[in-house]
Amino acid sequence: MLRLILGRTDYVGINAGLTFKLIEGVKQLDGVPNVRLGPLGRALVNRVFRELGLDCDATHAVDLRGVIEECSYLPSSVRFMDNFNAGELSKSLNSIPLPTIEPTSTLIGLALASTLRVNTEFYSDLWPRLTDALAQLKALGVDIAVHSSVFDTNRVFVFDEVVRRFISYPRVDGIAESNFNKRIEVINNSNRRLIEERNAPIRPYALAEPREPIIDEGILTTVEALIKDLGGVATLKALSDMVGQEAVLRAIARGYLTYNPGDMTVRVTMRALSLLNTIRHGRGDGDAVEG
Repeated sequence: MLRLILGRTDYVGINAGLTFKLIEGVKQLDGVPNVRLGPLGRALVNRVFRELGLDCDATHAVDLRGVIEECSYLPSSVRFMDNFNAGELSKSLNSIPLPTIEPTSTLIGLALASTLRVNTEFYSDLWPRLTDALAQLKALGVDIAVHSSVFDTNRVFVFDEVVRRFISYPRVDGIAESNFNKRIEVINNSNRRLIEERNAPIRPYALAEPREPIIDEGILTTVEALIKDLGGVATLKALSDMVGQEAVLRAIARGYLTYNPGDMTVRVTMRALSLLNTIRHGRGDGDAVEG
């Protein structure tokens, strides 16, 4: 079942699996499951990147955390967890700390559903541009609920059911007699019906907020060494000898350094300078640090 829910994020989209909504009484996971991506998961992530024109690539990505951390164009960071059981996640409803900010929300929702093969509920305003990706999820045989604030009548046919806040547009002299917010419209393959709000499956909820970007200690050491000890530019070998090749390659992949294959040099970027400025002014005190 592929369901689109418009304008009612309090509407219950799935009864078991993963939801982006933090609901009282529902198990709240410490982070988003850091799934190991397979060919389908990587293909869907790259589909989002290509649609938006982002200079990121998941072709060789190992896990979801790596995709999020290595694409410097994504506007929000999330907390991940490594200890989870996909079988257990499918038996009950689990809340994950996934903000609704795009394109992170859509990207993670697609990756989780395609990799874990469990019911998944996520927010997406990008869905009209990704109907092929949604059709691929539909073939997995799990329930997918996509919450959104946008509607495209020409691309809605990929969904099995559409749920939306019922809004009528009365004549000006009839506004006083109209009731906009108390009914929900449900359309599927067999019927169309209006449900009074008091009879609809809705639950109060909260949403996770983006967390501070993770600061990789190896990258920080690399940036500091290049700026303070080597003047901001050095050969790849010289910097690698100082801090280790792995840290240098991570810094390049995540946009803190640029590499010139012509003369085999590395240089700092504005992102690296911004990182040092953040640390200098104490904004990084509460950031998570990875070794």
